[in-house]
Amino acid sequence: MKSRTQDELVHDHYLNKRNEEIETKTKMLGKVSKDHENDFKIFYPSPEGLKDLPGGSVLICIEFTLKKPYTGRGEDEFYEKRNPIIRDKFTCLPIVRPSSWKGNLRFSATQIDDPRFSNKDIIIGRLFGSGSRKRDGRRGRLHFFPTFFEKWEKDVITPISRKTRKPKRGALEVEVIKEGRNGEFHILYTPYPRGKGFTMDEVVEDLEFLAEALKLMFYTYGFSARKTSGFGVIRDEVEGNLYVSDRSHGFRDLHKLRDLVRGVLGE
Repeated sequence: MKSRTQDELVHDHYLNKRNEEIETKTKMLGKVSKDHENDFKIFYPSPEGLKDLPGGSVLICIEFTLKKPYTGRGEDEFYEKRNPIIRDKFTCLPIVRPSSWKGNLRFSATQIDDPRFSNKDIIIGRLFGSGSRKRDGRRGRLHFFPTFFEKWEKDVITPISRKTRKPKRGALEVEVIKEGRNGEFHILYTPYPRGKGFTMDEVVEDLEFLAEALKLMFYTYGFSARKTSGFGVIRDEVEGNLYVSDRSHGFRDLHKLRDLVRGVLGE
């Protein structure tokens, strides 16, 4: 029988200890009253807050269903044998962090190829900001919120070499959110900061562009750590709401969000 190395023993000890911590937290959460089992939703924004924001502010809420599994790399040090999903430190629930949403949406925004957005780089700068390290850096107009998932499962995948299209190493154990699971996405747009010559036409342009980026991220590129393998895309049908001031406008398909933005804000 092959003797185990010190690294393997340390690795297994670390994972066993972490699993015990997760199991303890899960048991603690299970003791919480059912009246409070969705308390994580307090982190989601309320449309009522729009009345206190600058005119032209918009909240988009999307309830989606995964078409392909979602996985996100956690903070464990040992990735070669196990790939834990990112979890919220307080609830131990799987989470998509605001920073992850921002990074994935920005990537999708750069992929937009539409002649109607000839000033694409300017719009991306307005929406996402130009970076705090730049001398003239400024904050973006988009505000992101976390997404929580209530259930996760273990899966096994075999990495494939992009060159040979053959397995390049052994199977990996991965924690995933399976297809068919539901999640909620929330994004807030505020037309601030404003540059010189600002008009409401700029708001409409920003939001139409945002609608295209959301469509690409959710339907084409995905938002998972393994999006190049098709992970993290959603089913076409969603339960969406576009909130403007005290009005709510529903939509069931991200392909129609751009037209909805034009119809509501272009009035």
